Amino acid sequence: MEVKKQTPSVRDYSIFNDINRWFDELDLRNRDDKSAFIEKSNTRTTYERHIREFFNYQVGKDIEYLTEEDVIIKKNDLMDYRTYLAKNKNNTNATINNKIAALKSLIKSLESEHDCESSVFNFRPLPTEKNPAGSFEGIPEAEEFAEAAFIHERQNRLMKKLFILFSVRTGARKSEVLRVKWEDITYSSKHDCYLVNFKKTKQKKARPVGISSSFYEELLTLKNEYGEHELIFHKLTVDSINDMWHRVCRVLNIPQERNLRPHSLRNTATNFSYNVSGDIKKVAAFSGHKNINVLNDHYLNKERDYSQDPGVIIDQDIDIDFLDTVTLDQFRQFFLDCDVSTLKKLKKFLELK
Repeated sequence: MEVKKQTPSVRDYSIFNDINRWFDELDLRNRDDKSAFIEKSNTRTTYERHIREFFNYQVGKDIEYLTEEDVIIKKNDLMDYRTYLAKNKNNTNATINNKIAALKSLIKSLESEHDCESSVFNFRPLPTEKNPAGSFEGIPEAEEFAEAAFIHERQNRLMKKLFILFSVRTGARKSEVLRVKWEDITYSSKHDCYLVNFKKTKQKKARPVGISSSFYEELLTLKNEYGEHELIFHKLTVDSINDMWHRVCRVLNIPQERNLRPHSLRNTATNFSYNVSGDIKKVAAFSGHKNINVLNDHYLNKERDYSQDPGVIIDQDIDIDFLDTVTLDQFRQFFLDCDVSTLKKLKKFLELK
């Protein structure tokens, strides 16, 4: 049963100080050897959210006010909490396991200094299935999703729309996008576009990604709408994005079987990059995947066009007599409807003539 939140009048920060030491240990994984700069890690942000959620439920306190007694957790407490989480349809089994794992990691750290035991966590996690996020049917559907968010959301609708458009252009993870600052975007005269410099990614590497000047101008409208702030998407959180996502899926009647999630924007961007370049190494550089097998297994569309195999194309004769009957308007319409890669080939061909 969820406990009503309380704020003690006498503050004892001894437990909180030890929790903070543990958080700092998590951040050390992000330490830059050259500058000695330590950036707040994604793991810390996620674990802190999960841990605050548990203690607000269990003892009705923020972690700043926890006492020795509060961190003594029984197995029955964990079973009850897991049941409580399971009643929320937005929590998958994997999400519930992750929340419990974060708490276990904290208690394991505290047990050397305090009267708590991590052995109470010795039970089986909930069963999970490999169920990777699906992809949109191309960029236009993702843009339609963004427009639906703008039309139907009541709060921060412009920021939510641009969050979606930004994500499907950069292929960045949700947590990465939420950390992007205005100062992280710089103009590259060499490439004639703006570069979004994702300073720290899951692979602990900086990763620049290009966006067009026109889209950068669109991003600037956020300053007019929401004022100046260090972060671009400062009014959004992981939870507000997830909640928005479920609402828009319902509005658009998107079936659950498609498994569209915020991570689907990253999948869609990755597939788009592959369709344009056809080079998996270039796609890995764009998406920041160190392991190409992970990229191939979990992100790229598995639908293979066998008609494009060498065994077919090598022996294929194409009758081009139909070109004599094509009108100028038909040519024009074809290139208006074709993908960016084909347009670039045409442009390069004309420049060489």
